[in-house]
Amino acid sequence: MPATMPAHRMRPSDRRNSIVMAYANGGLWGLANGLASTTLVVYLAKEYGAAGMAISWLLAAPSNVGLLRLLTPYWLEKVKSRKIFCGGMFLTSAMLLFALPFLSAPGVFESQKVSIVVLIVLWIGCRVLEYIGAVAFWSWLGDLVPGAVRGHFVGRREAWLNAGKVLGIVVAAVGTQLWMNHCDAIQQPALKWRAYAGCSLASAVMLIVSLVPLLRMNDLPLHRTGDSKPYDLKRQLTLPFRDPKFRRLLRYGTWFSFSNGLVQTARFVLFAYELGVPFAMKKGLDATSRGSQSLIMPRIGAWIDQHGNVPVLAISQGVVALAPLFFLAASPDAKWWILGGYLCWIAFAGQNVAQPNLMLELSDPEEKTTYISAYYAWCFFALSVGSLLGGVLFDWLKQNVEPPTVFGWTLDQFAIIFIATFCLKSIGVYWATRIRE
Repeated sequence: MPATMPAHRMRPSDRRNSIVMAYANGGLWGLANGLASTTLVVYLAKEYGAAGMAISWLLAAPSNVGLLRLLTPYWLEKVKSRKIFCGGMFLTSAMLLFALPFLSAPGVFESQKVSIVVLIVLWIGCRVLEYIGAVAFWSWLGDLVPGAVRGHFVGRREAWLNAGKVLGIVVAAVGTQLWMNHCDAIQQPALKWRAYAGCSLASAVMLIVSLVPLLRMNDLPLHRTGDSKPYDLKRQLTLPFRDPKFRRLLRYGTWFSFSNGLVQTARFVLFAYELGVPFAMKKGLDATSRGSQSLIMPRIGAWIDQHGNVPVLAISQGVVALAPLFFLAASPDAKWWILGGYLCWIAFAGQNVAQPNLMLELSDPEEKTTYISAYYAWCFFALSVGSLLGGVLFDWLKQNVEPPTVFGWTLDQFAIIFIATFCLKSIGVYWATRIRE
């Protein structure tokens, strides 16, 4: 069979093989992301002396620059092949991640601030290229998998992705902790950054390995008819907003992302500085939460195929909204409260299956890439705005507001942001129920 063939003309065996390769790609990609996540890069920046706004930029800037995703349909029209496009984007992303620890390492530049800037720039480039490639990849998967079983597929692939992340997280946690202990034993704390750098290098290698199953998937031509209009930037930017059903999903997605971003800086400072949660412990908790999600994702996907996405989206949103309240109760003498937040985060399993499935379901088949690029671009932009605003708000509250006491409870900057996030996430339940399938 030719490498590129319309989905409806694919042999069942070729489709099955491509789906299996998509699962394998998800597992390897998850392993790479587990080894070098945003958390790891933030801890690496912390070793370089970054704090405050530098951390906020690390959290927010990739999503902000990620608006370039909106141009993915234009670039994809030039390349034509989604396999070539995805492979090129992911390979270049991996090379930037490989270069990150070498170019930002202490001593490469005389100024510590320059090292932090280099780290941020390379991380932004790595993530943005991955984001752009992911738009084309989801478009590819949307054409590959029939709508009747797409929920089951998304659930299983997300389970493989999370399982890979769990393995990567465990390896990163154990490896970094062993290196930290070694540095303490030889009384060389200045070398601790190498643990995070090593995880970054290993992640880059696994990203390259994940391209092997991706390149074995059958390429599919872009779903375009003879009546399809040529690329027009203004039309492409506004088209998803003029679709009532997709507009409701966009409204929910941006609200969801903004509220997630708002709490990031406060949560990181709480964990890393106030509670003193070691990187290894943080990654261990992440692994446990994601591992639990992997176990239930396939069943969630199968349930969605039978009953729909919106109930899962609304219920999981309500559970996730409770997490900030547990972080609010945590203190150096009662760190165990954060476990409640992690239990709530298991409900992200429903979000991670229902959101991409709805995105594909509500996208115009003729403009699938345009819809997907809009959804990810604007949702991640909302995440970046929330992250930057959260960082600014956290610093401002700390410096300018005397924490009031209400019923014996001191409402410091952590409490104010956690309560605000709980309220915003709770409102998100309403926006989820407004989506029409």
